Amino acid sequence: MYHKEKKKKQLGMNPGTASNRLKKSILFSFAKKLGFNWCYQCGTEITNIDKFTVEHKTPWLDSDDPKELFFDLDNIAFSHASCNYAASRARKAKPCPSVTAYRNGCRCEGCLEAKREYRRKKREFKNQLNEKKL
Repeated sequence: MYHKEKKKKQLGMNPGTASNRLKKSILFSFAKKLGFNWCYQCGTEITNIDKFTVEHKTPWLDSDDPKELFFDLDNIAFSHASCNYAASRARKAKPCPSVTAYRNGCRCEGCLEAKREYRRKKREFKNQLNEKKL
């Protein structure tokens, strides 16, 4: 039995798939511990690893420098899978009021309040994390 086949038999899946699942699990765990498990698109907490995705804030595909934009860590955020996929298909701002509309430039009172609420929840979550550490 080949080495890869032995791994596949013992893991019950392709070793590459298992490795990617492990990396995603580690990343999600760190994101939760550091308070980064907030959706870039909708601004709510990501609580389920199955809904956790890595998102490029600015689409890299067909950009002037796709390789640079793809690997730029400042261009990375986390999102719910449904938010990420919807954003990549539409790339339209969510209607007011929303954090996404605020990020896309809207400064109406509703979007400002959505942004304040997002920041309040994020601070509250980080404070809860810090209390657990003590």
